[in-house]
Amino acid sequence: MAEISNNLIAGLLIVAILISIVGVVNTLTLVPVIRYTGAATTGTGKANVTIQSQVSITLLRNETLFGSGYTNTNTILYIATNQTNPWGDRAPGGAGSGYFNNGSEGNGTNYGQGTERAYPFVVENDGNDDTTCIKIYAAQTPAQWIGGSDQTPVFQFAGKNNESAWGSTDCAGTGFVPACTGTLTEKWTDVPTSASPATVCTALNSSQCTDELRIHFRIGLPSDTPEGGKQTTVTIQGTGSC
Repeated sequence: MAEISNNLIAGLLIVAILISIVGVVNTLTLVPVIRYTGAATTGTGKANVTIQSQVSITLLRNETLFGSGYTNTNTILYIATNQTNPWGDRAPGGAGSGYFNNGSEGNGTNYGQGTERAYPFVVENDGNDDTTCIKIYAAQTPAQWIGGSDQTPVFQFAGKNNESAWGSTDCAGTGFVPACTGTLTEKWTDVPTSASPATVCTALNSSQCTDELRIHFRIGLPSDTPEGGKQTTVTIQGTGSC
């Protein structure tokens, strides 16, 4: 245990999700037009239907729990939702020591809820706009909610196509287009504050079986991170276009 400090980071989590939605409800308009010619006893009619675009997103999974663990005494310690995580109080699969909650992709049935793993967020486009832009920002900077100064604290995200990549129970198989039909931010990128949200996906599909994406998180804990619970509020925003 020489490499483990006495600073216990307890209950590290990302919670309290806000959803920002910009859009209008579907509108169905029927306009009958009756035209008469001379003394005709019959008429003709026309019905016009207008369907407006609806921008709407839902967070199918909106909580990431890393559990309890220790910082590294020598350098910054990275934990993430897509890797096996070191220095904590849980070993993979049960009792033991030496690990934070491990990261996990979850699955298409329940997205991993109810299991002690650090899962990514799952965002669904439940509107009808195929150009829905997905953005992200946090309420605080890493320095504010993580702390520590021996190294620079880090809070990052990375997007990943969901159903089209590995398939849910109902959507397993091949032939689906990627959920993000635009540009997907797949490399670790700093989560900014509300002053300048970062783009996760420039166009999230709305079609069934291709309308979900995952947002993974990576946290860098300085070796002198203050002990105690750590949390921040993350906002996932859906707009009509980027």
